[in-house]
Formats: sequence, C-alpha cells, structure tokens
Amino acid sequence: MSTSPTPTTHDYGPDKRQRGNDYSVYSFDRTPDGARFYVSGHAHPGDAIIRRGDEVTISPPGGGRGRACRVVEVTYSGALWDAVLDMPDPTPERPHEPGARPAPLSRLLYP
Repeated sequence: MSTSPTPTTHDYGPDKRQRGNDYSVYSFDRTPDGARFYVSGHAHPGDAIIRRGDEVTISPPGGGRGRACRVVEVTYSGALWDAVLDMPDPTPERPHEPGARPAPLSRLLYP
C-alpha cells in the first residue's frame, strides 16, 4: 500500500474504542527507539483508509491516555486490516544502571 500524501490521524484513543470500532494488539516488540506493535482491526464502509505514514492513536480499553503511533506497514484483506505501528519512547534516554530491570511496557504507553 502506498504512503499517504498527507498523513492522517486515525483515533482509536480514549472513549473511541467500542464494539465495531476497535483493534487488537496481537504482538509487540521493544525497539531501541520505543516499541513496535502488530495490530489488526475492522474497517467499515466509509471509514478512512489507513495508509503507511499515517498516525494511529491507540489506548487501553475503558479510557486512559492515548499514544500516537506511526504506521510502518498496513495490509487489507476485505474489511480486515493488519498494521505494524511504531511508538517512540516518550522517556528521555537514561544511562543504564547495572542490575536495573527494563521499564515495563506500561511505562511506554502511560509515561
């Protein structure tokens, strides 16, 4: 799928997730710059098409703060879409402390 000429923001953020307008995160990886999410969702007729380069705001069910992710790759299979999203790390780089545990994913989503 081609890159969007003008990036669009698709809002699945707080209070936007509901039956028929939702997505599922089926996997994620930590990256040096933040996190990469593998997401799928359902497109309805008339919905804006998600394209590479767009932003998708994701959040947990039931509210909370949303975070913008950049669409790296997206494919459609009928009304279903699968996307790879990159979320930058919101925290400034800190020196690694010996013996320190890595920050949990929740710190990426809700700094």
